[in-house]
Amino acid sequence: MLLAVFVLIERRHPNPLPPRLFTAGGRVAAGNVLMALLGSVWIALFFFLPLYQQQVLGSSPLVTGLGQLPLAAANMLGSALAPRISRRIGSTATVTAALLTEAGGLLWLSRIGAHGSYPADVLGPSLLIGLGLSIAFVQLTALSVEGVPGPDAGLAGGLVNTTRQVGGAIGLAVLATLAGSVTTEAATRQPHLEALTTGYRTAFGVAAAVLTVTAVLALILTRRGAARDEPSGARDAHALPGPPRTADHSPLTIAPHTEK
Repeated sequence: MLLAVFVLIERRHPNPLPPRLFTAGGRVAAGNVLMALLGSVWIALFFFLPLYQQQVLGSSPLVTGLGQLPLAAANMLGSALAPRISRRIGSTATVTAALLTEAGGLLWLSRIGAHGSYPADVLGPSLLIGLGLSIAFVQLTALSVEGVPGPDAGLAGGLVNTTRQVGGAIGLAVLATLAGSVTTEAATRQPHLEALTTGYRTAFGVAAAVLTVTAVLALILTRRGAARDEPSGARDAHALPGPPRTADHSPLTIAPHTEK
């Protein structure tokens, strides 16, 4: 529905998004679709995780904020490693692995308990999520501007950021509604803290499923441009010049010139 409204508005706008943005030979459309799905989980994560720490584990706002530092450190590490990993294994494999890593962290969070602790229930998943999230973000941003002409680079960058925010708003609304409904139903037969935890577990579990589907889509949608996706080491090996060869594939040798 929202997509149909967007298309209708663009058709009537005096300056719509130029079609060349999506037909420039890159993977702009794929990058934006995947970024929207990543954003739908991304923002919800930073909504539910602090709530669990404060409302269930009983942490103060300050301690909760400090508890996010390992996730932030993993984010910085992943951002620094993303280009190196992509050069080694290719962008498709990098995005897919990063999304699955983040999905694994969210699946781990879906096992949180009402009487858990930060080291046992939050720290490990935070490290996995931070690494996967940052690497996926860097690679999807790169895909979203791949092949775009220079004058349209700013437009492509603005589009992918808008896509992430729209996906985040929709994802948060859906997951918050789901978690609230599950908590309300669970409260009729469980203590308050256990009911809250059940709602959070459900949100994290659904988020993990969304990212798993996103990883499968990434494997399919980003296959376009396989030559560009080939690891640079392999491309360099193919590109190394060799001696010219004759029709029988033996090296061509040139006899020295002699004066008669």
